[in-house]
Amino acid sequence: MNKRDIKLEVNKFQDDFSGNFIYNTVKKSFEDKVEIDLEELCAKFLLEEFDDTETPVSFYGQYPALNYLVENVREFKFKQGHPGASKDPRKENSRVLGQVMCRYFVEKTFGSAYMANVGTLLGRNLPAEYAHISIERTQEGDTPDFLFMDNHGTPCLAEAKGSRKPIAFDNSKFDIWREQFDRVEVKISGRPTKVKGYITELAIANEDNKMSNSVLYIEDPELPGDIYREGNLGQLIKLAHYERLLSKTFLNFIGYSLLSEDKLSKNKKYEVPVFKIEGISMLQDEEIVSLYDDKYYYRRYSNYKFVGITLNRLKSLLGIAKGVEEDFLEEYKYENFNSVFFRFSDGFVVCNSNLLEFVGFRLI
Repeated sequence: MNKRDIKLEVNKFQDDFSGNFIYNTVKKSFEDKVEIDLEELCAKFLLEEFDDTETPVSFYGQYPALNYLVENVREFKFKQGHPGASKDPRKENSRVLGQVMCRYFVEKTFGSAYMANVGTLLGRNLPAEYAHISIERTQEGDTPDFLFMDNHGTPCLAEAKGSRKPIAFDNSKFDIWREQFDRVEVKISGRPTKVKGYITELAIANEDNKMSNSVLYIEDPELPGDIYREGNLGQLIKLAHYERLLSKTFLNFIGYSLLSEDKLSKNKKYEVPVFKIEGISMLQDEEIVSLYDDKYYYRRYSNYKFVGITLNRLKSLLGIAKGVEEDFLEEYKYENFNSVFFRFSDGFVVCNSNLLEFVGFRLI
């Protein structure tokens, strides 16, 4: 059973909220539960926690944080005291699940695949076209995890938490998480801009803690400031998103140059391994670059998940990294074929390796 339900509780959302996934647009009310596609959650995990030195997983049950889900039930609940065989793995798996579930919530609710890590942008000197934007720390302490744009083009901060004990909105720990939003400002031309905020906490049920099901707590605080009207912040977030993901691969030189004044040589070409998809007719002409620096990857791990990026999107990013293309990046149509092939709207691909055919190396 690859679909699970998670209980939903929300707090401080405004009456004019508009979004999907957590909100029933027909009834004009928030859902009391949300459905999770475990294969898609696994695909998002593979992108977020990508490590090209590790053997990948073949299905959601091999993803460490999902390995001990109770089988053949609709609830998102773990066996015994899991996820994790001991204290440290349980803590880490809970953290990772909270992070991935936050991204799942953002993309499903607002249609936003692009999320920048706040920590990499704090106090950073940005290229000339983004020099009027600054992400600034106002006081010491932890800050929210992510920055993204919602479906109305409004800047949003998000803080992700995962816990094996439910922490309700009136718990003092929630107050500590709320304080993180006071420690960062998004400024346009030196003036603070109004930012929405989302705290997501995944309270993870298991057989030991007696919770009947996991709960996703989501709160919607709002920060003061001017209404956002300037367009470049969304593009900055997109480039920071690609910088973060590509920096973990052999294509890191492209990622590092996206938001740098030091651009790559305009004349230099780079060789990349290119694959095509077999068995999905509408994508038969799509060319995909592996994020693994290994042309034999699809043979060695023929039953495992492949992680890549469309060749066309990589070419556009390389053009930005060379300073020869504008920063505008159109979104792809999200595709999910029977939970064995995912193409996300940012152009990243996660699929079963047996769908691939290696067609050779390309110079780009």
